[in-house]
Amino acid sequence: MLNHKVRSRDIVNGIGAGLCLLDKSLRILWVNRYQSQWFGSPKVLYGQHCYKIFEHRKHICRGCPTLKVFKTGQIQKAKRKWVTKDGQKRYYQLTVSPIKNHQNKVIFALELVQDISASILQERNSVQIVRKLKNMYRHLSLANNRLRSSMLRIKNISRNMSNLQHKEELQDIFQVNRTINSNMDPKKISSLITRFTCELMHTDACILRLLDKDKKTLVVNASYSLSDKFLKKLSVLNAQECVCAKAIKIKKPLAIYNGNNGKNLKDHNQELIKKEGFRSMLFAPVILGGKTLGVISTFSRKPLRFTDEEMKLLSIFASQVAIAVEEAKHYEDTRLNYFNTIHTLVLAIEARDPYTRGHTERVTKYALKIGQALEMPKPELEILRYAGEVHDVGKISIPDFILNKPGRLTPAERAVIEIHPVKGVEMLEPLEFLKPALPVVRHHHERYDGTGYPDGLEKEKIPMMARIVACADAFDAMTSDRPYRRRKLAVEEALEEIRNNSGSQFDPHIAHIFAKTIQSNRPLFKLSPKLQHSTKP
Repeated sequence: MLNHKVRSRDIVNGIGAGLCLLDKSLRILWVNRYQSQWFGSPKVLYGQHCYKIFEHRKHICRGCPTLKVFKTGQIQKAKRKWVTKDGQKRYYQLTVSPIKNHQNKVIFALELVQDISASILQERNSVQIVRKLKNMYRHLSLANNRLRSSMLRIKNISRNMSNLQHKEELQDIFQVNRTINSNMDPKKISSLITRFTCELMHTDACILRLLDKDKKTLVVNASYSLSDKFLKKLSVLNAQECVCAKAIKIKKPLAIYNGNNGKNLKDHNQELIKKEGFRSMLFAPVILGGKTLGVISTFSRKPLRFTDEEMKLLSIFASQVAIAVEEAKHYEDTRLNYFNTIHTLVLAIEARDPYTRGHTERVTKYALKIGQALEMPKPELEILRYAGEVHDVGKISIPDFILNKPGRLTPAERAVIEIHPVKGVEMLEPLEFLKPALPVVRHHHERYDGTGYPDGLEKEKIPMMARIVACADAFDAMTSDRPYRRRKLAVEEALEEIRNNSGSQFDPHIAHIFAKTIQSNRPLFKLSPKLQHSTKP
């Protein structure tokens, strides 16, 4: 009997939540250890009204769940903000159950009290982050609208230049304008600008330079048909002394014919330009609303004399370039801010689960190593990087009690977990630049044999980048502490698991490449010599 009492006491004190027994007058009759730690010793609590102790009130709380239990005889739930014995205000989840006599009348009420302060604060932080994401999305929409309006501004310029003889070239400019406005990638926009300048002016090479923040130097933004040596030596120019500075100062194009005997060139620049074989040059300032953004420089290996009409034509194109550069910069800044906000959201998710802290960073690192080993092009590696950093953003929708559950999940809880890739895609869809990464976010839990989620895709139907992230994700999960597992696996054990599941869970080729990549970085992962055996899938 004594052992039975001891076990009962251990259970009520070790339950991980507060317990409080109340009578019909809402006086405290008994509390367990947790309730006592939060609100005071039994001597202080016993016989006191619960609303006086927990909420420092003089009367019964509105909507009191315990009072409802005595009236209805049914279990009641509520969230309450109570004051602890230390004066802290914390949030608690109450589940109040009736205790009835043999006549089925409620004689006592038992409150199960769970501290939910952390999850409430996390929920509030998540709401703030989501609100910020919505604001960022509005900014992106405004940026898109400004890009569309640039076409109208160019058309206004064309009306003022209706006396131009170069009608075909002008039409080409408008065509390029449409191409630029349909492209949001600043690098591609700049590349288009330099290439088209050469086509428009019948020259051999071109550089687009932009002023830095302090307006003292001109930095190469993009180039076309120039040697690396030339670009390296003239990558940064003094905006006050170089020949480009004269075009900026007079705010109109400046032409140099046949080297102009070096009159407009500094000695070191003149020698470099001569070595490249350039004999004629044309510089046009890139100006928007009276503000100079940079200079377009185009070079010819023939001694060309640029006419007034040609210089005027380049001025029109430079005004278009100014709009494109400014909007691309604004779009890029907004895009980065939006992405950083999402990344902050991912870090907030990891903060909810101490077992996954650093998970996103590691998965991204592993995925990029696989991508590099597969010799993926740089643009695809960039998409893979984005995908790795946001692949678990949908976990913001998973409640903490499921996310951090130490035991086996119920079927209902498993269903909640398995919907997070879909939720992640829904969150990221407004981001135009992340669209190539969305299939990775959605399908990184698919299995090679078709038994994964959410869509049950198999083999090559699973996007290649999703197969890469799936391997990286599983490896990090196996080599990290998790609440549902006694211990993390050693790197050697995790790689053995990947090999054993090659062809069922993982793409055999990617699993082979990943194991080989990890082995080639043995010092980084402190691998033992036994990992030197074959990595054939």
